[in-house]
Amino acid sequence: MVSRQKKSTERDGRRRRVVWLALLLVVAAITIAVVLAIAGNSEEGATGEEIAGEETTGGETTGQGSTVEAAPVEELGGAEDPDINPDAVAESVLHSADQGEFDGETFLATFDGEPSQPEPFRPIDWDVTVHSRDPETWQALNPIAADHGPDCSAPPDTHIVTDYEDAAYLCRNHMMTSIRGDAYGLVYLTPPYQVDFSDGTAVISIDVSTRRTSVRDWWDIWISPYDDALQLPLDLDASADLSGPPKNAIRIGLGTENQMTAEIYEDFANVQFPDWPNDSVSGDNWTGYETFLETDLKRRDTFEVHISQTRLRVGMPDYDFWWIDTEIPALDWNAGVVQFGHHSYNPVKTCNSANNPKPPVQECLPNTWHWDNASISPALPFTIVPAEQRTANASAGTMTFAGPAPANAKLRFAGIGLDMMVRFDDGSWQSATVQDTKDSTAEEHFSSYWVDVPTGTTKVAFAADDWYGGAWHVRDASFWSPESPES
Repeated sequence: MVSRQKKSTERDGRRRRVVWLALLLVVAAITIAVVLAIAGNSEEGATGEEIAGEETTGGETTGQGSTVEAAPVEELGGAEDPDINPDAVAESVLHSADQGEFDGETFLATFDGEPSQPEPFRPIDWDVTVHSRDPETWQALNPIAADHGPDCSAPPDTHIVTDYEDAAYLCRNHMMTSIRGDAYGLVYLTPPYQVDFSDGTAVISIDVSTRRTSVRDWWDIWISPYDDALQLPLDLDASADLSGPPKNAIRIGLGTENQMTAEIYEDFANVQFPDWPNDSVSGDNWTGYETFLETDLKRRDTFEVHISQTRLRVGMPDYDFWWIDTEIPALDWNAGVVQFGHHSYNPVKTCNSANNPKPPVQECLPNTWHWDNASISPALPFTIVPAEQRTANASAGTMTFAGPAPANAKLRFAGIGLDMMVRFDDGSWQSATVQDTKDSTAEEHFSSYWVDVPTGTTKVAFAADDWYGGAWHVRDASFWSPESPES
């Protein structure tokens, strides 16, 4: 009996030693694998830094817009390095034909069409810019339940939007914008026509829905001289995002009380005028449209901006209501690019008395704005040729365009990263020129670029050093020319 117990104990001991030995071998194998992985990543990171650093420029920069010596492809991460490849090209994201008609005097976009599902709005002759500040949303936007169902069925049906391409879309003979920017997000839609008030008063008209689910979600219109028009203008302090307003501009925007407000900028500063409160154009600053209409997400009401060099009028003519109707200091410009904007600044923030829209809601949510019948009269045509790709980055650094760059063209894009460089077709690398802004752009914010481009260019490669928070990134490039497409 004692002998059998002793043997049983010895067998149990051997089993335990075998189990412990096996566990030790597993731990050792995992440790070795981790060490090898770290070593491999470190080696790759060093190579990436060398490529994205000094060697990326291909020579010493001599100033903004200057040409530098072309770098060999391998120094810029050519085909031999698939992770950093300026020559790689993503698929085209252009979806729509040209949008709008021009009769020689008036431009009108009616956004007609009844697609079987929400159709991305990315015409071949508009500039469509979609921006989100949070780097975690650069590949996919914060999800939002956007108005209209997956088959374009009417609200309250919704569909989920996360793709940048879907932030502006068509359904049921009109266009929608829908974006949720928990840090900051916006959509800018720019038609290829300036408003021309050189011979007197011009009118910008747009039909927009009036239902609102957060005061931290709003729309606006920017009017800026051609060379001053920023891709990413913003009237908020630069600490919120971006880098302020254009050098010269007029902004008309929806306020927190459902009223339309306006500011005029001259040399980056708010224009002051007798009796103008808080840097804004004088007018009815408190009457919200919900006081004279029933807000609705389906019905789209007409908003008009009447502008001359000495007067500004903003209101809703169908209701005979005008928030602003006043003289303004004489402008030294008489035509401007028109940008329709949708802004989202943490729209789900607590619906307290300061943040709750009118009429009040139980839960603050990001808004879908419905747009229709965008009109500019008189209108002055110019040329926009958008890139076929939405973005460029280290793994796909080249954009192709819907057509060749016309005469007197500029390359316009939004980008983040240090020492941004561009290469036109197969030419030399050169520094990309940042547009003048009120405030210097923080390293963690996207900048608006405006670069001379050779006539006939069909593709552009981009390269930059990474910023402190992550990889460089380029969005929404296009060629702009003041020339008419027919000229």
